[in-house]
Amino acid sequence: MTCVTKGLLAQFYSSLDFSLRALIHYRTSAAFGKPLDYFIVEEPWRVLEVLEKSVGVHNAELILRMLADWLRRRNCDATIEELRRVLSDRAAWTDKPIGSA
Repeated sequence: MTCVTKGLLAQFYSSLDFSLRALIHYRTSAAFGKPLDYFIVEEPWRVLEVLEKSVGVHNAELILRMLADWLRRRNCDATIEELRRVLSDRAAWTDKPIGSA
């Protein structure tokens, strides 16, 4: 079983500082008509695309690194490349596990 789950993505997002979540929420809703929460739960393979288009590639990369650090503290050793794949490839949600539990 993969250690990168929709539940963990939602926990990570809710652990972010309120001001950062508010910014992401506003920018994502403006760009896509739906908040990031929707994509985390319903279309997690689009999260990276949504972040890149909502807050920019550089900021999306910073959030990705924050996610990697957050997961590592929870014994999930997914690499940045693995996270990039799982957050941008629909097949990643049906293929082999990403990281280690």
